[in-house]
Amino acid sequence: MLPLYERIDKLCKDNGTNITQMCKIAGVQRSALSDFKSGKNKTISFANLQKIADYFNMPVNELVNGKTAEQKKDEITFDDFTYAMYDHAKDLREDEK
Repeated sequence: MLPLYERIDKLCKDNGTNITQMCKIAGVQRSALSDFKSGKNKTISFANLQKIADYFNMPVNELVNGKTAEQKKDEITFDDFTYAMYDHAKDLREDEK
């Protein structure tokens, strides 16, 4: 399973909900995550990532990277970011990422 999807699933479980309920409350189509999980879609839109992050009261970068900025300060990578945001990130230079 994809690391980002696993992270979202774990956040749901840790908060006593499931992905379907979270999507409904956050205003994200459940199919967006189902298609991402199955590989039908290689990305999740930034708008949907923002809604999910808002639902969990965290910044998008923490949702995508799985750790707070403080925890990641010495090990920042953009693998998950680039994968999740491929359509948006592909046009960014490395320094813009």
